[in-house]
Amino acid sequence: MAKNFHTDNKAFMLYKDWEDIFQALDSSEEIGELVMALFAYAKRGETPKLSGGAKIAFLMMRAAIERDGIAWEEMCAQRSECGKKGGRPKKSDESGNTDEKAEQTAASADNAEEKPQGINDTAEKPKAFSQTKRFSEKAKKADKDIDIDKDKDTDKDIDKDKDKDKDKDKDKAIDKEKKKDAGTAKSVVRSFGTHKNIMLTSEQYNELESRCRSVGLSLESYISKLSQWLFTKGRHCTDPYRIISGWLDNDSKRKTAAKPKEKQGCDLSWYDDFAMNFDLSKFF
Repeated sequence: MAKNFHTDNKAFMLYKDWEDIFQALDSSEEIGELVMALFAYAKRGETPKLSGGAKIAFLMMRAAIERDGIAWEEMCAQRSECGKKGGRPKKSDESGNTDEKAEQTAASADNAEEKPQGINDTAEKPKAFSQTKRFSEKAKKADKDIDIDKDKDTDKDIDKDKDKDKDKDKDKAIDKEKKKDAGTAKSVVRSFGTHKNIMLTSEQYNELESRCRSVGLSLESYISKLSQWLFTKGRHCTDPYRIISGWLDNDSKRKTAAKPKEKQGCDLSWYDDFAMNFDLSKFF
């Protein structure tokens, strides 16, 4: 049966980067509501009703909890599949028990053969018969040694294949961790402004800063302006990125419209050189 991280997983991750998000909230009540909302979603898949900064922080943290939970479900499925396949084949006993059992079996078979009537067991057997039996025993022992060597080679090949599978699984796990770290870095919410009430992700901040730098404007002035206005009015902004982006678009258009157009110049120095050095004698 497939595992569900909401009901089967007994734990979920709290990242150190979330400390800035908790500190950016206005009151202990909001922090408590956010913590209980995280437990409700991780344990039962519930999405509580929140508002303001707590709602934005919950959406960011919920994405990380869901990503970790899906990775845990995939790991459980892989372990279950490996368990269904079973272990590797049993090796022959290296202490020599296999050879001993084979020799006992061969001896039992020789004793079970019918003896011709009228022949004494203590009588000397013909020389040709004893040599044939000796060569036959050597051939049997050689065949058994070959089979044992084949089994050992097969076990070595199986071990090599398992080692390769383990290396592949390790590489996949490393790639998943890198992707998870990259995604977490982009989705981390940070507080900006004089009063630390402007919530932006690292990706949003870098994009706005790049746009401001391209038109010669300052992102910090926009953030300080919005932070002071929200603090004065006693309000919370749910989407500061959209507001700052709108201000930046308007100021960029005004700045572009106010820039004077460059006049096209005309350099006639080449014409003076042509007129002074032109030879008219070849036309007369």
